[in-house]
Amino acid sequence: MPPSQPRMETKPPAPVKIGTHTIDATSSPFIIAEVGVNHNGQVTIARQLIDAAHQAGVHAVKFQVFSADTLVSTEAPSASYQTAAGCDSSQYAMLKGLELQPKDFAQLADYCRSLGLSFLATPFGVQDVQTVVDLGAPALKIASTDLNDVPILEAALASRLPLIVSTGASELSEIDEATALFREHGAAQRLVLLHCVSSYPTAISEAALSTIRLLRDRYRVWTGFSDHTEIVESGGLAVAAGAKVLEKHITLDRSWPGPDQAFSLTPDMLKRYVESAQMGWQMLGTPREGVAESEKEVRQVSRKSVVARVTIRKGERITAEHLAIKRPGGGIEPKDWLSLVGKVAQRDISRDAQIGWDMVNG
Repeated sequence: MPPSQPRMETKPPAPVKIGTHTIDATSSPFIIAEVGVNHNGQVTIARQLIDAAHQAGVHAVKFQVFSADTLVSTEAPSASYQTAAGCDSSQYAMLKGLELQPKDFAQLADYCRSLGLSFLATPFGVQDVQTVVDLGAPALKIASTDLNDVPILEAALASRLPLIVSTGASELSEIDEATALFREHGAAQRLVLLHCVSSYPTAISEAALSTIRLLRDRYRVWTGFSDHTEIVESGGLAVAAGAKVLEKHITLDRSWPGPDQAFSLTPDMLKRYVESAQMGWQMLGTPREGVAESEKEVRQVSRKSVVARVTIRKGERITAEHLAIKRPGGGIEPKDWLSLVGKVAQRDISRDAQIGWDMVNG
């Protein structure tokens, strides 16, 4: 571990507020439906995806704001998973067909807010950061690919908005450098790091959900999971692993063309994903010390007490042979049974009766 590495602390990170949701030690998971580019460049489809996300019960819907002309060179190839999904082998051509304009996003942002959803977006350039800020997003999402893009990070820091930063395909040293930059700008208290596996889809064997807690302990910030698996159960599992923020792609049809459609969740699947996440949160609960109210009856009838193995007469000195340990609880605990040996019964104690300290002396 590098010498500059912050030491682990038990104190929880500061709360981070995104829209009407506050991320803190007791909060339910903040769930983002990632539309991304699954609208295929059509506002009508984007609105349908917002409706589906709303019906699934998420807190936010996220898009990607970019210009192909400034994001990628005309010579850049598409990734193999993208070409396998039927996308153009030219990354530029693929992205050009997936663009939406700022006026489109303004309409979509208003529509999200009308449904009580937070509108979020990932900017892929410095100018895109300002576009997202102007759209009134309550936070900025930084893609894994831009973890080392200092101009974008500095523009995002200047916005003063909460930052949700993915860490896919990154070395820990690169995450160290990025978080050091956030700390230098006093932004650690508005930072959320997302564990992410930049493999599409992510195999269950590669999900490495334990990284969620590693990031939280290493950087002392709230953490979550940018989830590229194809399953719905991963929501609850990630929450149980410590995720406070979940991000999951949504599509209307997995068979549609597009780089992300095949591993995205359909609306009914996303609804089950949200239910899984909420169940995971309910089952995780908060650390408890002591007996739960629901346990008290079972504790009483199932714990054991010291009882008389045989009838003990008044004046008899108690021996080990006089004693037994039986249910229910509520009397002298089994751990104290030897303390009764040698004491004198102050009254007759019938067989199977719980022995109390007021029944003996000496």
